[in-house]
Amino acid sequence: MSDRVIINADLKFVQGVIKAGGEDLKKCYQCSTCTVVCPLTPEGAPFPRKEMINAQWGIKDKLIKSMDPWLCFHCNDCSEQCPRGAKPGDVMAAIRNMVIANVAVPSFLGKATQSIGGSLALLLVPIILIAAVIFGINGGDFGFLNNPEIDFHANMISQLTIEILFIPAFFFGVITGILGILKLLKGLKEDYPPTEKGEALIPAIIGTVKDVLSHSKFRECGVNQNRNVAHMLLFYAFIGLLITTAGVTTIYYINFLNIKFGSGVALVTATPLPFFHPIKLIGNISALAAAIGIVMIAWRRLVSDNIGKSVAFDWIFILNILLIVTTGILAQVTRVAGSQIAYLIYYCHLVLVFFLFAYMPHSKFGHMFYRATALVYARYSGREKSVGMTFLEGKQQELPEETKAVA
Repeated sequence: MSDRVIINADLKFVQGVIKAGGEDLKKCYQCSTCTVVCPLTPEGAPFPRKEMINAQWGIKDKLIKSMDPWLCFHCNDCSEQCPRGAKPGDVMAAIRNMVIANVAVPSFLGKATQSIGGSLALLLVPIILIAAVIFGINGGDFGFLNNPEIDFHANMISQLTIEILFIPAFFFGVITGILGILKLLKGLKEDYPPTEKGEALIPAIIGTVKDVLSHSKFRECGVNQNRNVAHMLLFYAFIGLLITTAGVTTIYYINFLNIKFGSGVALVTATPLPFFHPIKLIGNISALAAAIGIVMIAWRRLVSDNIGKSVAFDWIFILNILLIVTTGILAQVTRVAGSQIAYLIYYCHLVLVFFLFAYMPHSKFGHMFYRATALVYARYSGREKSVGMTFLEGKQQELPEETKAVA
């Protein structure tokens, strides 16, 4: 009697992959062209062919515990060469979305951010919360709108109040992100135990950081290699904006605590900072870089067939970043121009930033954390140098006598 294996088929997971962008999955007939043309896959257990098999059969556990979807950078070389138009690149992207939905903590947030309706429901939280706080601290009215001098923090909502709202939201995102990463790592360790080929943890982290900072993996792609520019602009813009936020906050509290030189002169310039202040320049340059980067990404997704299918999960993140940058720039411009609409724009900016912070590991932004984790573990486990895992390779356990398909 021939050897057989139990397959726990999760048909809902298959439907989820299809809905998340892998709608051409069923066209795949396992010719393995995708594994041959992929410039990123290691030898021994190449992708994405085995992921296409697992996705077709609904072998959810294998996909959730696999690091290979995260080693794929959606080059779409495989989709370009697929003779059946199965678009393996899109399927790998859909699998990543499904992994986020399944490892997210709490799980309902991971599922909510996958759809427009769910994201709009989550957006109501900061819309109502921030409006209620502004209304409450201003005594139930918006008399500050009549003040000719436009000052967001002095008239509308103080820096301290913003931090009381945003710091918990930020740490909620960080903590839930760490819990999701731990769930991902648990699965990776089961399917990819460390081998003698692996690097020590610190060198693995350093090597991954170098790859991320240089975006070297993007440059190995063929069809979508020029995505490198847009992604680098956005990546370094985030770093610049983080520096700006930290700088402005530090300056605010130095002034708030009235810290001065021995001569009694103020230690730093008071906020809001003048246009040509170094921190302000870093912020404005970073905002411009983010705007250019996200517009380039959005434009390519709209006009290029090679970029792959974009779903709601992608567009929600793109729109969120685009609106954050736009409202940030407009709030500054309208404040300087003395227009009262600056307050409304700033309120929208706060809502959008809160949404990004609180739900960052559950949104497309979560790719940054999960992919980085997988890249580090690939080096640590030796997967980057190819671990000979195959479709039916398990943990040296005896195969069963009969096959069962569980829907």
